[in-house]
Amino acid sequence: MTVDPVHREGPAAEAPVLEVDGVGKAFGRRDVLRAAGLRVRPGRITALLGRNGVGKSTLFRIVVGRVRADYGRVLFRGRYRPRPALSRLSREGLMYLAQESALTPHFTLGQHLDAFARRWGGGERIPGLLADLRLDAHRESRPRKLSGGERQRASLALALLRRPVCLLADEPFAGVAPGDRPAVGGALRRLAEEGCGLAVSGHDVDDLLAVAHDVVWMTGGTTHQLGPPEKAVKHHGFRRDYLGPNRGK
Repeated sequence: MTVDPVHREGPAAEAPVLEVDGVGKAFGRRDVLRAAGLRVRPGRITALLGRNGVGKSTLFRIVVGRVRADYGRVLFRGRYRPRPALSRLSREGLMYLAQESALTPHFTLGQHLDAFARRWGGGERIPGLLADLRLDAHRESRPRKLSGGERQRASLALALLRRPVCLLADEPFAGVAPGDRPAVGGALRRLAEEGCGLAVSGHDVDDLLAVAHDVVWMTGGTTHQLGPPEKAVKHHGFRRDYLGPNRGK
């Protein structure tokens, strides 16, 4: 497998904007997470990879307070958050793109963008964002008229307009047509270039490895920091249990 090395540079030594340490969560008798962790640094993209059901989405939901951890801690911008709440974290610069759409059904894409521009500024950037994300024809469309991939790109347009300090994106490439995937990757890289720290999950391995600076492998309810993609794809256990034995050679 070939990994594009162009995007590997970044402020690796800078303090994390988000730290998740030793998090555990059980649902009934099923332990989903056991001492899982995540570090997201400004200007860098961390890919969180693992099989279905290992707890990637649960970890994100714990960070934003939609699920309460049984133990562990979340620090955002250097402060311990014993009871994380997305409303409070959002005001401090965290943005969460869940698998479900970030758009409300009652407004057009243009109305969403205009509302974000009134709150966060950057209205002059809207035409360029729509063009870059191949959404020019959908400014007057409501979410129900958009495909799943178009909704994903629309959610990223909102993130670019807002310029968060940290973005959690759960499966940002899901449902995106092959021809539109470079636009999604470009949007994620642009956020990192603007100083945002990103954690992205999913099963679109080639797309995620192409944009990531760092790879975290989740398996057995815990996480393993594998380093940059070119190193991660050579990790024996990661190849054997997730990528497949012929990847990374």
